[in-house]
Amino acid sequence: MATDAIRKFGLWTGLILFLTVLALPVPAGLSQIGWHVAAVTVLVGFWWFTEAVPVTLTGSLPFLVLPLLGVAKPDAVAGFYMSPVLFLILGGSLIGLSFEKWNLHRRVALIVVSRVNPAPRSLLLALMGVTAFVSMWVNNSATTVMMLPIALAALAAVVPNNDSVSVVSRDHQNFAAATILAISFASNLGGFATPIGTPVNSIAIGILDRSYGVNISFAEWMAYGVPFTLLGVPICWWILSRVTLPFKFEGATRDAVRQAIGEPGPMQTPERRVLTIVLVVAISWIFSPLIVGFIPNLTDAGVAIAGALALCLCPAGDRRAHGSPVLLEWEDAKRAPWYLILLLGGGLALADAVVKSGLSAWIGHSLVAVSGLPWIPMLLAITVLCALITEAASNVATATIFMPIAATLAMGANYDPTIAALAAAMAANLGFANPAATSSNALVYATGRVPITAMLKTGICIDIVGAVIITLVCAHIVPMLPLR
Repeated sequence: MATDAIRKFGLWTGLILFLTVLALPVPAGLSQIGWHVAAVTVLVGFWWFTEAVPVTLTGSLPFLVLPLLGVAKPDAVAGFYMSPVLFLILGGSLIGLSFEKWNLHRRVALIVVSRVNPAPRSLLLALMGVTAFVSMWVNNSATTVMMLPIALAALAAVVPNNDSVSVVSRDHQNFAAATILAISFASNLGGFATPIGTPVNSIAIGILDRSYGVNISFAEWMAYGVPFTLLGVPICWWILSRVTLPFKFEGATRDAVRQAIGEPGPMQTPERRVLTIVLVVAISWIFSPLIVGFIPNLTDAGVAIAGALALCLCPAGDRRAHGSPVLLEWEDAKRAPWYLILLLGGGLALADAVVKSGLSAWIGHSLVAVSGLPWIPMLLAITVLCALITEAASNVATATIFMPIAATLAMGANYDPTIAALAAAMAANLGFANPAATSSNALVYATGRVPITAMLKTGICIDIVGAVIITLVCAHIVPMLPLR
């Protein structure tokens, strides 16, 4: 999180740069409107990067400033704040809250962990697998909050007196740090797999739809998001357990691990009903191309809202289990990330202005060195650049600003702009080395059990490997999809 000094610096520096850009003459090859968009982009970017004001309010700036500068009409800008993709992530978040409310994550964790080899490395991989799976459907930071207690319980069963680093060996210390760090990393990696896994995925879908007319369905996103997660989790596990935090010692028994996590008991009626609704929603997302033949105009966002409504209307069936008459009440729904409507809506509006004003094309022509590269080196350069920037900047800001630029670079070299924009968006989800890069990183670092050097070394390795995997996935898997 940004300090007060950084916020003040960002506030005044952003304003000064905004006014300076407006006062300077328009560069050759760029329109007056494009130059105004550049000024707004500088202001929004600086305020997002430094958290000068709450990021949600920064997201509302395009609605205020773009019409004032004559870039777009107010009603046109307002439309981005009600984009269908925002309903997708809102409905998905409500579904994730029901998953958390009825402790289904704990049940999934126990089922998996109690069946794997209790050896430390196997246990670590199992915890990462469960965390990544939950994060496919639940916000990354919420997944981290849910899974940290489970990881700490498993850690207590494996490492005696793990609260006191003076009485455990170096292997135990490394395993403890790796276990806590793995929760954050697996949460972030799982978020790549589905459109609702992280806000950046949704904003990427929205930008591609609004700016380039490319509609990516839930299933199409999973077709390349899931392979990234399936590759990323075991590679991350190997880096943690073998390279940056190596460990080797005898583990606990299955019974000890199961007892430490806590036996949830038989599945109750509310859990069964939530699980049924979640499965129906997931199946509808995956097979939406077939379903629309029978239910025209049904969208992924519509499925998400239908699932959320079903949870709010379906009786819990067993009030003794939670004292709740329905599966999801308004008190639960209040915890959904409603703020994302302004944050992501502002990102969509700004990205659209960057493209339509010609600013992205002008920047793309200025980056001659990158535009002259062959296809795969160009993708790698884009992903590495976005990975580095997102370590110090908001993931949403990085995707919003660099997706149009990446697409323009690709078009200038006669490559597919959609693939380049997707590579930039996926790379904006990286950022494993900095405790402040993501809320998940901040949460695990706040436990005091993860040395900053361990996060830095491991995170840099994963950023580099992640950039390579994104490049390969976008170069070889995405072209096989019928993106429309």
